[in-house]
Amino acid sequence: MKRALIASAVLAVSIYASAPLSAQSTAPAAPIDLVVATVNGEPIMESDIKAFYKNLPSQYQQVPLEQIRSQLIERLIEQAIVANAARKEGYHKRPDVQRRLATVTQSILNDVYIAEKIKAAVTDAKVKDQYQKSIALESKTDEVRARHILMKTKPEAMAIIADIKGGADFAAVAKAKSTGPSGRNGGELGYFGFKQMVPPFSKAAFALKPGEFTTEPVKTQFGWHIIKVEDRRVAGSQNFEQASQKIRQELSQQAYKDTLAGLRAKARIDVMGGGTSKIQPLQ
Repeated sequence: MKRALIASAVLAVSIYASAPLSAQSTAPAAPIDLVVATVNGEPIMESDIKAFYKNLPSQYQQVPLEQIRSQLIERLIEQAIVANAARKEGYHKRPDVQRRLATVTQSILNDVYIAEKIKAAVTDAKVKDQYQKSIALESKTDEVRARHILMKTKPEAMAIIADIKGGADFAAVAKAKSTGPSGRNGGELGYFGFKQMVPPFSKAAFALKPGEFTTEPVKTQFGWHIIKVEDRRVAGSQNFEQASQKIRQELSQQAYKDTLAGLRAKARIDVMGGGTSKIQPLQ
């Protein structure tokens, strides 16, 4: 089964290796690039093998590179041999072949040009500036993550508090004795803001530090609560590391649109059957 998968992967390369650059990895080549074989004096490089592998359909890349390395080298050798034969017989001069070569060349130039423009536009300084303008300045909300145990009467709640003070596990007691629906989850309520709970409950919860619990039961219309705060956080904000990837994506998309808009504004575009027009970029 594995041999069949590997064979299919190597066969698929011959199709995908000729795909436009947009379908290939744009990662820079390793500083040291070794020659792994030569065909009529022309080298096949280590980077050629890696690019060939990365160009495989994703399902075939589940096979580790080293397991099919020799087969990929063999396929690259075969392609070089066939390409040399085609050149000798003048295939590269045929109009249909030249059109296909021109398409591939145009696609590569397109991808490299756009990649360079985006790289120049999306700098670390611009990412940090965008972060300061948006994420860092957005409104923030204090939240707590809490558990609670709900009892019907105050004496019952006081007895629970005594058990917890004596060392009983809060979550275990909640599972065993809480009358609220969260009891089966150890009283877990997740994160919530002040206005998300009834006022007495929120007032008590937000007065606690992580790890603390109420030593007096809190009364609401639902009953008597013992509340324990597990964590506190500021919601609605992300630090720079968390936000930077999304910001880079947004800036890259904008740089792409701006680059195309600038090029289109300078280009004379003749649409056959539609006259001469300045085609507007897609929004």
